[in-house]
Amino acid sequence: MDLEKRQNIKIVGDNTSAGGLFNNVSVVGNGIFNSSVDCVYIKVAGDCTINGDLKTASGVVAGDINIKGSLSADIFKVAGNMTVDYNTSIKNLITHGNATINGNISSEKIDANGYFTIEGNCNSEVFKSKSIVMKLNGLLNADDIDIQIYGRSAVREIGGEKIMIRGGSESIFKRLKLIKSMLSPHDMCKGNLTTDVIEGDEIYLEYTTAKAVRGKNVTIGQGCNIELIEYVDNFNQHNDSVVRESKKIIL
Repeated sequence: MDLEKRQNIKIVGDNTSAGGLFNNVSVVGNGIFNSSVDCVYIKVAGDCTINGDLKTASGVVAGDINIKGSLSADIFKVAGNMTVDYNTSIKNLITHGNATINGNISSEKIDANGYFTIEGNCNSEVFKSKSIVMKLNGLLNADDIDIQIYGRSAVREIGGEKIMIRGGSESIFKRLKLIKSMLSPHDMCKGNLTTDVIEGDEIYLEYTTAKAVRGKNVTIGQGCNIELIEYVDNFNQHNDSVVRESKKIIL
């Protein structure tokens, strides 16, 4: 990356840029880039629209960003609102606001909080979530999956080595009064995750509704409703959960 040919740009108030190569990009007001942006760092505290792709080493969004193309970054933090119209590739994604990706996402580590919506597939080595609402319309595939449920969430299919889905901690809502006011008392700590299929090696589930669960060692905690479980070694079930059928698979 040739930094000598890159300049900083700061947008304050309403302003438009042609896009291009930049060092640091700062948007405090209402900024529109009419083509793709390639930068070292981007910070959005206002409203930003990129009519193309965004490529950056790192970025922070405290306001609103709308990327009409794809997003590529090493590390990206979202505390406000982000929408990406196409595919996303981020080594480390951290969200605490509202993130919507209208395509696929690939990553090494995702830490999703707040509202997290993926229209396509999600591939990551590590996936952690404490989202209020999480919607993945494709496959969630990760080596290590740790999901804490706080509201109504849905994932079409889940696959990984170690999968843990559990109810969220009530203490978080005692500290975050704004989030608490957005959910009904029933949803706050006993939400539900709905999925078609879960496949993994080590699986632990709470408050999960699934058509099929397949794994080596499967533990069904409280609040689950599972149609079929297929396991290789061990299967345990909480008496508060419903499992309509379970099968031991002989390899």
